[in-house]
Amino acid sequence: MENKDAFHFFKLMSQNSNDPKSVKLANASDFSQMDADFIMKYANKESVILDLGSGTGLIVNKIYNKVNAITAVEPFPEFTKFILPSENITVVNQTFADFEITHSDYDFVTIFGTMHYFNEKEATVIYKKFYDALKKGGKLIVKNQFGVKEDVVVEGYSEEQQCNYYAQYRHLDKEVKCLEDIGYQDLSVHDIYPASCNRWENTHFYAIVANKM
Repeated sequence: MENKDAFHFFKLMSQNSNDPKSVKLANASDFSQMDADFIMKYANKESVILDLGSGTGLIVNKIYNKVNAITAVEPFPEFTKFILPSENITVVNQTFADFEITHSDYDFVTIFGTMHYFNEKEATVIYKKFYDALKKGGKLIVKNQFGVKEDVVVEGYSEEQQCNYYAQYRHLDKEVKCLEDIGYQDLSVHDIYPASCNRWENTHFYAIVANKM
């Protein structure tokens, strides 16, 4: 599984995007209010945030007026057209690989519901790259589905999505170790959703908060 496969899936999805919730793969799977509330446990009116994989802005639109500034990185303009126009939101329609880090003064790098669309090697590159975007004392916040007992890889036709679907839900401990090996410190893992939000027995939603010391 490689990101190019998942990228193609979302490119097709973006072409039929007609409302902000069109990025959600299942009915009643919009947990963005809980995501926003979790971010705001750490962020405040002074915070400068780099949000990767912003999609249709379901999170960005809930927190932009509570922080200083947000740079929203999302490859597909068909999704970002739903992000609210605001002077403190900068929308960048680029991939994570193409996005150029021009300064290292972000208080937060947030990546919600995105990293399972990259394989382990690709994820390591991303975590290393955006470590450099954080200021000293800044935080990376990643929320994702992770494998409960082992890596869970999905490759091929999905009956639910009615098309080919690709994802790698890495074991939580593996992801934590990857971040630690890169240099992130003082990591904490948070089970931020009610149990009912976790549909599958072999994966579970967690948020990881990692610090650049």
